[in-house]
Amino acid sequence: MTDRDTLLALAVRVEGLSNPDREMDELIGMAIGLKNTMRIGHELLGNDRVVPVNCPAYTASLDAAKTLVPKGWHVGMLTECDEDDSPSCCLTQNEEPCRDAVGRGADMALSLVAASLRARAGGL
Repeated sequence: MTDRDTLLALAVRVEGLSNPDREMDELIGMAIGLKNTMRIGHELLGNDRVVPVNCPAYTASLDAAKTLVPKGWHVGMLTECDEDDSPSCCLTQNEEPCRDAVGRGADMALSLVAASLRARAGGL
């Protein structure tokens, strides 16, 4: 799976969440290349994995989710209630060609995370 494909797959998974998810935060951190990783768990217990140290709670915090918005992109719309009565977000890049990235979620943070992942993948 390419980096773009990974980011798009994560965006779809984020849109399917009903609550913040710490494991998803860690997957996002690894996908965007957060440094300072460490191994937690123990391989004999079957939970050995590498995760970013102090990974932001992207899916739980609007402030943390904002840090995922790529440089050159801005929030064109972030609402708690769109025409479908659900939170949604649209990020825009005004360079030529103009691009948008849209995300939906159970709350505003999740919709912003999904849109940011799509923007990092090149927009949709």
